[in-house]
Amino acid sequence: MSRFNYKVRSGNGELSTGVVNAASLEEAGAILRGEGKFVVDLSPARESAAAAGRSTSSATTTTTSGSGGAVAGKRMRIRRDDVITFAHQMAVMIDTGVPMSEALHCIAQQCVNLNFRDVLDDVADRVNAGSDFSTALNQHPKVFPPVMISLMKASEASGTMGEMLDRVSSYLSREQAIVKKVRGALIYPCFMFLMLVAVTVFLLTFVLPKFAAIYQTRDSALPLPTQILMTLSNTMIHHWPWVVGAVAALVVAILMIRGTASGRRGLDYAKLHAPLLGPLFNKLYISRATRTMGTMIAAGVPILDMVHISRAVTANHFYEQLWDDVTDKLKHGSQLSDGLFASSLVPRSVSQMVYSGEKSGRLAPVMEKIADFTESDFEQQVKTVTQFIEPAMVAAMGLIVGFVAIALLLPIFTIGRVMAKG
Repeated sequence: MSRFNYKVRSGNGELSTGVVNAASLEEAGAILRGEGKFVVDLSPARESAAAAGRSTSSATTTTTSGSGGAVAGKRMRIRRDDVITFAHQMAVMIDTGVPMSEALHCIAQQCVNLNFRDVLDDVADRVNAGSDFSTALNQHPKVFPPVMISLMKASEASGTMGEMLDRVSSYLSREQAIVKKVRGALIYPCFMFLMLVAVTVFLLTFVLPKFAAIYQTRDSALPLPTQILMTLSNTMIHHWPWVVGAVAALVVAILMIRGTASGRRGLDYAKLHAPLLGPLFNKLYISRATRTMGTMIAAGVPILDMVHISRAVTANHFYEQLWDDVTDKLKHGSQLSDGLFASSLVPRSVSQMVYSGEKSGRLAPVMEKIADFTESDFEQQVKTVTQFIEPAMVAAMGLIVGFVAIALLLPIFTIGRVMAKG
């Protein structure tokens, strides 16, 4: 029999250490888990001194990171896909009995993203030093989303870490898929708009000047459309620094306005009321909020914490205001559905389903069904908007090119009269 040092958590989250006798490391882990304990760290007793040294070193690293050390000071460029993979791998390893610190170090060593490897090493050091897993994750809020941290807190209280990590992986995967669909819906019209601008600039700076020499001395005889185009062409060719400066100033002004409370409110209002895209954003915010609520209710997260996190995932001033109103009503004894019924942002059918879920005690599955339905409707709306935008942008491009062509040909149609004035 061999002796093994262990660090475990009880069902209520209390941390304890000790020594267990077993024939192997696997058997020691099985004995501890059989007693209903969650293994944080497990190592042979003969390595206790070295382990203590590592623990001291870890504590030093934790202090450095907390005060803006190497890990905290790095510029993080970590994709959400890395976090999803991490959650899935942790779920598998925890369910198979691998101690948490060992699982963290193993995943960190296999991580290709060096920034994410540093983050995972820091999380592992904090856990080894006695911190809760959720507390260690919370030290990197730009990497791990609030939903994940709250679910980890719930799992530490309930002892369902493996199941909760799997739920986190599923939730984040769905969120990532929705984000990609939104980007796909917005990228296409943006690309078409840039093509429209590029074609217009090309016509004004390269095509129109070829005709300028013909009409140069006859501005008074030129049709109004031709005069307008020649003025625009001359401005872009001879005063292009001013044009570039004006565009840059416009971009800076938009960014500055966006950084103010009133500017953000105006942009968020435009998102919700823009033709075609407004319904998309509404469905996006509702699906994200209901998906988050369904996941967190099933995990046993307190309802006020759930609403607070739902507020964070719906990054729009008017939806944030909605969740603030819901929170106030909940604090005064109202139900969740009461605040939703009072808002024009939430369809009455959604509020009614939430009300039914509260009455039946099945709010979590109801929220999941609302999210599934809204996401399905969102996907169909994306296809519809994309199909509508394509011909609209092509038509706009055709109108611009046609206008330029007509403006260039109008003087030729009246060439006799123009030349007679010479």
